[in-house]
Amino acid sequence: MDETVSESRSRLAAAAIAKALITGSQRILEKSRLVGFPVPPYGLMRRTGPKSLWQYYAGGLRSYLPIAVLAQSQGIDLRSGINVLDFGCGVGRQLLHFTHDYPAPTYFACDVHPENVAFVRRAYPRVFGSVNGFVPPLDYETDQFDLVYSVSVFSHLAPDQHLPWLRELARVVKAGGYAMLTTEGPTAVRRRMATKVWREHPDEAVAALEREGVRYREYDDLGWHKTHEGEPLVGQKYAGVDGSYGNTAMSPAYVRRAWSRAGFDVINIVEGVIDRRQDLVVLRRAERATGV
Repeated sequence: MDETVSESRSRLAAAAIAKALITGSQRILEKSRLVGFPVPPYGLMRRTGPKSLWQYYAGGLRSYLPIAVLAQSQGIDLRSGINVLDFGCGVGRQLLHFTHDYPAPTYFACDVHPENVAFVRRAYPRVFGSVNGFVPPLDYETDQFDLVYSVSVFSHLAPDQHLPWLRELARVVKAGGYAMLTTEGPTAVRRRMATKVWREHPDEAVAALEREGVRYREYDDLGWHKTHEGEPLVGQKYAGVDGSYGNTAMSPAYVRRAWSRAGFDVINIVEGVIDRRQDLVVLRRAERATGV
């Protein structure tokens, strides 16, 4: 156990040195205006997935565009002053493109990680950023939003956390409004999760997902990081996470069956359209009923 901790600290020390070098380079890029958008701190950017500034920009574009196109196909006017929420905003990969291409809406953004929200507030002063808890509720009014979108949140929450959050999103979305949420489905399982998460052949992993509907595995390092959170060189990889957190995959059939119990109608599921990997689930808020 001591050897494992020592090795972990060595890797973290090396990562800290690399982070300092890269962060300095990114600050130079931003201050010199060689890039035309806010550059997030490398540690925050890396924590949310991208390994480079190009991946941050391009991945945000590949995930923003399908949401924007499907939103407009459902009659959502992104050129008007509607209310839009980015749920689990990270460091603004999608906000970057939404706020640039469609500046008319009033944008809100929330995340469990305080440093993510601090960056969004600094980089996008017109966006109302706030820190939310790991479990509901959100600090928003009932029927506040015309559109809520969320990228790579439900793909990490444990399955028993889905319905509480879906019901909370249904509370803050107006009747007739939309939530557009991404999930890991067969495309993601075949491309990545089969070998990296379950150590299975892709065909076997996809077949298992179709049989079981939903599969989940908690991150192996979650417990260690939460125990040592805040210590020198450890950082706050899972800051704001107050429960199980990992990799979740769901079949479209499971999503249609389970998520329709949360106050939404499942309008469409477009497989593999988000960044060539995740599925996009289009939900419409049903008419509000007492007790929902």
